[in-house]
Amino acid sequence: MAIIGFWSGSKKETGQTLAITSIATHMAIQHNYKILLIDATFDDDTMERCFWNVNDKKSVSKLLTKGKLDISSGAEGLLSAVASNKTTPEIVKNYTRVVFNNRLDVLCGLKTQSPEEFTKALIHYNDLVKTADKYYDMVFVDMEKTLKYETTKLLLAESNLIVYNFTKNRKQADEYLEHLQEDKEVLDRKKILPLLSNADSNALYNAKNLTRYIGERKEIPSIPYNSTFVRVASEAGVANYFLKNRMSSTHDKDADFTNSVEHACQRIIKKLEELKYKV
Repeated sequence: MAIIGFWSGSKKETGQTLAITSIATHMAIQHNYKILLIDATFDDDTMERCFWNVNDKKSVSKLLTKGKLDISSGAEGLLSAVASNKTTPEIVKNYTRVVFNNRLDVLCGLKTQSPEEFTKALIHYNDLVKTADKYYDMVFVDMEKTLKYETTKLLLAESNLIVYNFTKNRKQADEYLEHLQEDKEVLDRKKILPLLSNADSNALYNAKNLTRYIGERKEIPSIPYNSTFVRVASEAGVANYFLKNRMSSTHDKDADFTNSVEHACQRIIKKLEELKYKV
């Protein structure tokens, strides 16, 4: 059992949500793991749109007055159960949405648009993740970037592995190094795996050069930018995309993309083994 948190210290776009979604989906298809993918970000339905068509009017109707939470279903219902100590590892599954039966479940993000309500609810995510870890082989958590929320620190501490996301940008690499120095009580470098998203092998700050720049001994995994994947991720097509391309032996951009995702999956598995976590 393992909790894998995806996080970045940068306020800028890092491709984090698409990275965690692609890795969790591919992992569920290609490897024999039962996976839960959790969206713990604020006011962002990117992950949900990767798998389902989102009806914006319906989503708005789920909100009560002043942006408060509707606790009848989904993350809201599960967090309510956690807060009341009425949850079990098996019950967690009842509040998730199934992508692949017994392989990949998704807990979509909170529907509130109120930062105060989100902060209040986020307090219970730590217990939720620990409970889910008893049922699933891997729990992937897409976290709010930066350390704005104190509860983000708790989730980082609870994570067995932290996948730190940045793009081909020296400033984001510098921010990563700064966080390692300034937030040592939260970030244990031994359990961090840097990940380069939207990568370009021809860029100055490609995986090879960034690996050297941040002082890693082994080249960091990278996922290239793929316009087709970005499009299908906005059209509820992620699951079909990986099913379609999983057996590809060609050398086109989609094959290169899925091969890079597979490499990232292998690095995650290897890192967990190094950290003595069995999955």
